[in-house]
Amino acid sequence: MSFLTPLFLAGLAAISIPILIHLIQRERKRVVQFPSLMFLQRIPYHSVRRRRIRHWLLLAMRVTAIALIVFAFARPFFQQGALAAAAAGGGAREVVILLDRSASMGYGDHWDRARDAARRVVGGLSADDRATLVLFGRNAEENMRATSDRARLLAAISAASVGSDATRFGPALKLAESILSRSTLQRREAVLISDFQKIGWGSAEDARLSEGMTLTTESVASPDATNLSVPSVTFARSAFASQERIAVTAGVTNRADQPARDVPVTLAIDGREIETKRLTIAPRSSASVTFAPFTAEANARGTVRAGVDPLPADNAFNFVVAPSAPISVAIVENGDRTGASFFLTRALAIGTTPAFAVDVVSVGRATPAVLDKRAVLILNDTQFPSVAGGAALKGFVERGGGVLVVAGERSSWPTDAADLLPGKLGAPVDRLSGRSATLGYLDYSHPIFEIFKAPRSGDFSSAHIFGYRAIEADPMSRVLARYDDGAVAMAERRAGAGRVIVWTSTLDDSWTDFATKPVFLPLVHQLVRYLARYEPTTAWMTVGQVVDLASTAAQIRGDRFVVTPAGQRTTQRVGSSGLVELDEQGFYEVRPAGATTGRPQTLAVNIDPSEADLTPLDPSELVAAVTGRATQAAEAAVAPTPLSPADAERRQALWWYLLLAGLALLAAETVISNRLSQKEKFL
Repeated sequence: MSFLTPLFLAGLAAISIPILIHLIQRERKRVVQFPSLMFLQRIPYHSVRRRRIRHWLLLAMRVTAIALIVFAFARPFFQQGALAAAAAGGGAREVVILLDRSASMGYGDHWDRARDAARRVVGGLSADDRATLVLFGRNAEENMRATSDRARLLAAISAASVGSDATRFGPALKLAESILSRSTLQRREAVLISDFQKIGWGSAEDARLSEGMTLTTESVASPDATNLSVPSVTFARSAFASQERIAVTAGVTNRADQPARDVPVTLAIDGREIETKRLTIAPRSSASVTFAPFTAEANARGTVRAGVDPLPADNAFNFVVAPSAPISVAIVENGDRTGASFFLTRALAIGTTPAFAVDVVSVGRATPAVLDKRAVLILNDTQFPSVAGGAALKGFVERGGGVLVVAGERSSWPTDAADLLPGKLGAPVDRLSGRSATLGYLDYSHPIFEIFKAPRSGDFSSAHIFGYRAIEADPMSRVLARYDDGAVAMAERRAGAGRVIVWTSTLDDSWTDFATKPVFLPLVHQLVRYLARYEPTTAWMTVGQVVDLASTAAQIRGDRFVVTPAGQRTTQRVGSSGLVELDEQGFYEVRPAGATTGRPQTLAVNIDPSEADLTPLDPSELVAAVTGRATQAAEAAVAPTPLSPADAERRQALWWYLLLAGLALLAAETVISNRLSQKEKFL
């Protein structure tokens, strides 16, 4: 035994006090009253001090009590016990609890079992251990920073809930490594609690735990889990009685080893059930069902729901559907040639996603109304319509309109709108004599040509150009294509919210055979889509995506507020970032600030389809990949660190028991002493 404050042992000298008291205690005199002393013999009285101890029990109790109190103040501890504790435990631990809260953890009782496992880890912490609670799905976050307070950890675990994220182990393990690497404690351990979905770990993951860190796993996966899911839907649009009707086809996947028979699959639009069909799906396969066509309003909310199983999150698929709106295009031509816009109109008539509503107007009949409600204006080898005026054209472009100038020999441009054209038009260049011109350079980084970037995606070099208009591009313009002689073939200039593009040859068969080449149709579609700033309507999104409402909800000019599926409301001010992370499954609403009526813009959000695959990963494979060891903490035992005397004494806390024993003995001694005194009083 050793003592933390041995100087207090000098207090043992106080043991002599009760001994001296017992030795010098004088005999008590008893007085007896007599009526007369005449018949009594007078004997001299001698007072004698007692030399022997009568109450040994009281003396022993007093001496022992004093000794125990002195030992308590000296703070004793056992050195061998301290070494044994160090060897057995290696000192205090730094523990990181990684709790999977991805959507798949909503299967059956997985989440309850996972939280119970986390509580057991907290219950196993010693007074000197620290623990951090990390919740993870697609990303990871510290929910409770390193603390020894078990109550706070348990409260955080109870408050946690299943999310809608996909499962990714990499970010969680990297965060655990970062937390453990900052710790000064020698024993560092990560505890991973999950259903260990196989899709959550890839061979390219670079998450590694440093030497000296251990990884313990706790799997809550269910063997032979069964699951139905609706991974996607498709739409087929048709016209009926001047209305567009939409037929929804939904795919349903059965991931069980047994067939799913007579599964009810229901389509609901704006909360109203439209139709229910029954479906039988073979084991480990998929099937589809098509519902009857319906007429939808703008931003109509749709949900397809299939069957009931232990994971309800992937049994429903949300989407937003609306009638398609064609891109309105006005083509102004010179009118002196029949079929001058034939190739253009035929190419645009074939478009379906989106469709193009095309009106062809001769320059002589063009009025300022030609720009009304138009997305794109095409000036096809013609003089600019004087009745429209340059000011009207400039306003059209600055408000977001797009203009395509097909610069043939008849083309002209108004001087009051000269700053809109991407350069100054020059004289025609004749390439009929000798070798014809070809396209020699294309800017594949531009959205128009991006789809042609991959090999064998379109051969522009086969087109022959027999004539073109020279143009001198200004510094404010971007050259998108050049001929083989370096002359500008296509250039762009932006003004306000709109765009102006010039093509320096024709789009018919007068100066080029380009209109007969396979790349003509997709290029025309790309040009018109880009000039119209067309963005395909997104029927649904996936949890984890980030959407920019500044473009998605551009029609809302002022402040706007966003309502999440859980009902939480946030306001976005004009000029602030419009970015919103979609972290919940369901429907998000976007409304102008102050608006209480009308149909809001709606965003449908679904969980990652991969969450429906519950195939588990062997936890030992993950441990081997992360730590480089197939086994866990037993092989990575950390050499014990001898405890300091203060730590050893604090762990054993013997002084507390000695003090209590000493005080108890004093209390007992008081009771016994009082009883003995009462007896001797009447002797």
